[in-house]
Amino acid sequence: MFDRDAWLEIAHTVLSNPLRTGLTGLSIALGMFILVVMQGLGFGLENGVTAQFADDATNSVWIRPGRTTLPYRGRQPNRRIALKEGDAAGVAGVLEEPQPSSRRLQMWGVTMTAGSEQGEYMLRGVDPIYQELERTELTAGRFISPRDLTELRKVAVIGENVVRDLFKGQTPIGTELQVFGSNYRIVGTFKDAGGRWENNAVYVPFTTMQKRLGWGEEVGHLVYSTGDLSLEASQRMTEDMTTWLKDRLAIHPDDNSGLHVSNNNEMFGQFVAIFGGIRLFIWGIGLMTLLAGAVSVANIMAIVVKERTKEIGVRKALGATNGSIIGLIVQEATALMLVAGLAGLTAGIGLLEWVSPMVDHEYFDSPQVNFQVSITALMLLVVVGVFSGMGPALRAVRIRPVEALRAE
Repeated sequence: MFDRDAWLEIAHTVLSNPLRTGLTGLSIALGMFILVVMQGLGFGLENGVTAQFADDATNSVWIRPGRTTLPYRGRQPNRRIALKEGDAAGVAGVLEEPQPSSRRLQMWGVTMTAGSEQGEYMLRGVDPIYQELERTELTAGRFISPRDLTELRKVAVIGENVVRDLFKGQTPIGTELQVFGSNYRIVGTFKDAGGRWENNAVYVPFTTMQKRLGWGEEVGHLVYSTGDLSLEASQRMTEDMTTWLKDRLAIHPDDNSGLHVSNNNEMFGQFVAIFGGIRLFIWGIGLMTLLAGAVSVANIMAIVVKERTKEIGVRKALGATNGSIIGLIVQEATALMLVAGLAGLTAGIGLLEWVSPMVDHEYFDSPQVNFQVSITALMLLVVVGVFSGMGPALRAVRIRPVEALRAE
């Protein structure tokens, strides 16, 4: 039940010494401000890294050839490694359980023409399953189909940036895109969470790019889904593929530059663990800061109780219960914590809202505090307020009326 007189008395007591109250409130507000800003920055970093993982399926393994750095089996270092069709078939035979996979060929800066418009974009030859592995979201039409591969069809699926540049936002489905002097019929459009580079891509059937553009038996990159395999199983799968390919391609077992194998399951697990630790660290710092504020409030309430010794004695002499006195002191401490904490919370959220539109980095996105964190912080303030006022309140109820009236 709301007691107007009690709250007016609390306001009068708190405001009767503005300097003391202001400095204590500042320490509490600063603690809440630091907690909110650190949480917001942590979420911004987490959102940015999560967006990078959103570009590719987390349950996937990516194999990319490179250049050797160590001599091996009579071969010199700095040897370019190329993956062939036989390598892809051999890797599939190594796996304990067959997994969906896609080959990928890629060329940068390919000149493409549509009508009177022209631009340079990334050309990729892929298999149908690549849409799931790359997490490509179709916005119109369809993706590459198995029949496109079999018949070496000249069809293309283009990114939203290509649509914007060459077609000025008009629907391009069914129109032609000229690539290396050949016309490709556009059958779909897409957008990708990977951002500008991914949305500058044009997908064509893998076999079409491989056979018509002179790639021979080369397959470029290999991408494998790990399905619902556990982390340990996906790690074994990655190790088996790496060992087999290094042996087949004559790459030294310790040469990590000749062949790059990335297990997104493992990388995402590491990411989750790292940010779990960061969140715990931030909450630890915030709790320590709020604890310092609670100590300040407890000290102030102890001083208040001492200053109001006579008043408390009179109250008890007139029949005030111990519960009413404890309630008054605890309410005063909680009110101070809440008002100062809300000020810090508001300032922290305001700063993050002001900074957020200015942030433009692929690994840092939307630094803001979510609703759950705000509610948790407010509940924490109430708990800290109660505990910081409980000690002085219990001291107050132990005052005997006769001794209180004699106090100076």
